[in-house]
Amino acid sequence: SDPSCIRDAAGTVGFGAGLRLVRVEGVNSDLPAATLTKVADAVKIALAEPQNGSVIVIGAAGVEKTHAMVKAVDKDKVAVSIRCFHDGARDITSVVQNFMSKHGLKVAPDALSFLRDNLGNDRDITYRELEKLAIYAYGEGEVTLEHCLDTISSAPSISVFKLCDAVGMRDTKSVEMYLKMLREEGEDLSMISSLVLRHLRRLLQAKEMMNQGMNADAAMSKLVPPVFFGKQDFARQLSSYPLGRLRRLSDHFYVLQKQSRQTGMPNDLILARGILSLSM
Repeated sequence: SDPSCIRDAAGTVGFGAGLRLVRVEGVNSDLPAATLTKVADAVKIALAEPQNGSVIVIGAAGVEKTHAMVKAVDKDKVAVSIRCFHDGARDITSVVQNFMSKHGLKVAPDALSFLRDNLGNDRDITYRELEKLAIYAYGEGEVTLEHCLDTISSAPSISVFKLCDAVGMRDTKSVEMYLKMLREEGEDLSMISSLVLRHLRRLLQAKEMMNQGMNADAAMSKLVPPVFFGKQDFARQLSSYPLGRLRRLSDHFYVLQKQSRQTGMPNDLILARGILSLSM
């Protein structure tokens, strides 16, 4: 509402003086056109009366280069506008490969797929995550999926993936071990049981397609999303789980959920026993 506010903030001398930074927040393309026009007017006044010893920084997400505010900055002899673009899947792939190459590391295909799906569109955060990953995989020659699961902040616990695979392989001993680990980590067993059920339903979908004559690779590629990494493990699970048992999953989980609500036993214990029974 005050077109001189940016200029006045830049001209204010603080105690102790020195270089002054004025940061303008909240400017974005979602603001009403009239409000953006007022911001542009304030920027023009600040540019017309520059204050020595001050730097003004304005983040303006989504504001196009054709807007009056950006044009005013571009025409100024001192001010500068910097265009920043969100990373897409192709950008992330290139960034990951180039970054790891500089550190003498290759990236396994399944690890690259995981990074492409789990790194965001903020380049600075991506670099910080890749720095951790490069340090963790230092000296091993190749970044693997397990390295990613161990270090990337947005990655789910590796134990959840291993639990799903252990259930799919009907490896009761490993299922028991991973359940114990997850409970010690404080993970929600209701969420874990949902992930296990989702995994087994994907196995069922693929198994049904194979039952109609499709091979395992084709069936895995038809899933939504397709199986990108861990294909060999997924294929082994397809051969280990009988089709009839997979078809009974929905009934099994319905009974499991009913028991967790109606009995006096702890909910976590019922869910843990139910997940364990799937691998038997």
